[in-house]
Amino acid sequence: MIKNIIFDFGNVIVKFNEYNLVSEFTDNEEIKQFLIKEVINSDEWVGKGMLDLGLLSLQEVADRINKKTNNIYKDVVNNFLLGFSNKLVINDNILDIIKNLKEKGYNTYILSNTNKVTFDLFRDKLEPLFDGLVLSYEINKIKPYEEIYNYLLNTYNLNPNESLFIDDREENIKTANKLGINGRFVNKDDTNDILKVLKEYNVN
Repeated sequence: MIKNIIFDFGNVIVKFNEYNLVSEFTDNEEIKQFLIKEVINSDEWVGKGMLDLGLLSLQEVADRINKKTNNIYKDVVNNFLLGFSNKLVINDNILDIIKNLKEKGYNTYILSNTNKVTFDLFRDKLEPLFDGLVLSYEINKIKPYEEIYNYLLNTYNLNPNESLFIDDREENIKTANKLGINGRFVNKDDTNDILKVLKEYNVN
């Protein structure tokens, strides 16, 4: 029986469509693809998670990427990294689902790779809805490595068999399943897919 619902943050609670996000900063298609490849998926960010591990600030990430790319799009890189968080919006449909789960007695958690600047914009709104938050930058651990999952389980004394993890990355789900956590991949920013997973586990 599922008692604990664990949510990812980006692309589950907060919308993070890469293409839409970079389009907020440029109309140039070449620069959009540059931002997706060289910035979002850089080692400094998603690649090796140095930002989400709390090892680098957003400005340090920008400086490193600009240096590696010979400052080809320096201003855009700086504007994007220092401004993207302000373009993010919460999926209100997901918040309604979470509120409903809380009313029915389920425990809710966030397990996320994120940085302080981004999460702090949403902390006041989200914190009251969750029994616990495990944020990568706070504990210097990131998904999909086992340590961050074990930290969640141990900190909140969760039984993995009674826990359901919802995430938009397959590799994150594989680690959860390996540790005995019920985990399901969901499509990015897809409320119906999340409802489908909850129904599958008789969470209603």
